[in-house]
Amino acid sequence: MKKLIWGIVIIILFFVCFALFAYSVDETKLAIRTRFGKIVEINKEPGLYFKIPFVDQVNTLERRLMLYDISPESILTATKKRLEVDNYVMWKIDDPQSFYETMRTLSGALTRIDDIVYSNLRDTFAKLEIGDIISETRRKYLADITENTEDLLSQFGIQVKDVNVKRTDLPEANANAVFERMQSERYKAAAKIRAEGEKQSKDIMARAQKDSEIIMAQAFKSAEEIKGAGDAQAIEIYANAFSKDPDFYKFWRTMSAYETSFSSNTSLVIGEGVEFLDELIGGKE
Repeated sequence: MKKLIWGIVIIILFFVCFALFAYSVDETKLAIRTRFGKIVEINKEPGLYFKIPFVDQVNTLERRLMLYDISPESILTATKKRLEVDNYVMWKIDDPQSFYETMRTLSGALTRIDDIVYSNLRDTFAKLEIGDIISETRRKYLADITENTEDLLSQFGIQVKDVNVKRTDLPEANANAVFERMQSERYKAAAKIRAEGEKQSKDIMARAQKDSEIIMAQAFKSAEEIKGAGDAQAIEIYANAFSKDPDFYKFWRTMSAYETSFSSNTSLVIGEGVEFLDELIGGKE
């Protein structure tokens, strides 16, 4: 029984000593071993490493690419319009020694990244119009911002892969003002279009009326010319026909006059010796 207890104690002491003298590095991490604040060793590869207990300290850092989602910041454009810019940074630790000596902790690195990225965004967007910021052309400017940020942070052992903008919004007060201005401009444009449409409509109606009057005048003229030609031709035919028998023509004209004169409810007062009734009463003896 005592042997078993001593065996357990020895195993426990072994693991305790092992934990004091050894440490492991995961493949997603890197380790910096320091002694009295000075860097003794940097472990970039995964594996098992040893240290002096109570003297050496091991600091682990992330070796993978990291995403820093920066809180939205207020930025002025070239036209003094304020924008709320929500951006992010893709970065990683490139030089562990420089990073540890300058930044020490991850929170310190994020603070420095935030300051430099905001400064670059502010300086770049201050030269741009809102249209350039919200359009596809902003990719060129973001590439320049990424390059400038990389140059400034490389001295701290940080490698910047990408600086990008998730969204840009106007502050609520500015957004309302812009919306009202856009609405007013649309109303103005609509009124202008309607006025132009009404003018075009009146012009079309006037041209149509004018064309109609011209067509009607030409048609009336043509009709009168045709009617005149027909009347002349009819008169000529009548003249030719009646010239062959004048007595018949006189008789036909008298019958036509009787038909017109002796309509219903018609009274005629005619004196003696009127030739008009000769055909009706048998003519003169």
